[in-house]
Amino acid sequence: MNKSKYKTFTIISICILLSTSCDTTKSIDGLYGKCKKRYYACSQIELKANNTFEYYIFFDVGGGNIIEGTWKRISNDTILLNTYKQPYSLKTSYTGKINPDLNNIIRIKITEKNEPMQFLTVKINDEEKETDKNGIVEFSAQSVEFIEYSFFLIKEIVEIENPNYNDIDIAIKDMKLSSIPEYITNQVVIVNKKKLNFENGITFQKTKLKNKQW
Repeated sequence: MNKSKYKTFTIISICILLSTSCDTTKSIDGLYGKCKKRYYACSQIELKANNTFEYYIFFDVGGGNIIEGTWKRISNDTILLNTYKQPYSLKTSYTGKINPDLNNIIRIKITEKNEPMQFLTVKINDEEKETDKNGIVEFSAQSVEFIEYSFFLIKEIVEIENPNYNDIDIAIKDMKLSSIPEYITNQVVIVNKKKLNFENGITFQKTKLKNKQW
């Protein structure tokens, strides 16, 4: 290869390399989500250059909320969102023991965020009762394999490993009583052609910052 061709090849290679590099680090900060002038629902998210975000969510029934957090790029076209506020517990857990003082009685205590849950409907062996102010309910039974609790539209079944446990403490995961989320945990978002594509199918189109609704 002569010097002239080598020089041309080198220049082209550098241009391609720079182009690829620029594309990889292309800025994605800005406002995403278009809302009508008179809206009953509106969602927008602003990705800021300092890797923080503000997420505005409004529903005519339920009101609005702004949640804040951080975002980071995990690949060329993918980012990860996490709010500053995180749930107390993402998963329901329990501890159980055989209490010799409970004769043919199964005692169940239910808490959320370390606080007793009153008025929960608890079901075992086709029998239902409500928890008291201490989050406790007792059943006349000798064994239990499944405990079901419910509150409004929230329902969960907890499988008990040892059916002979008669003294059981259940720490339930954070309840979501509102249609407006309070936190985001490791939310994967695909960035494609000035759009943010969430895993649940929601898409936000990039828009001008002047269209910000909060």
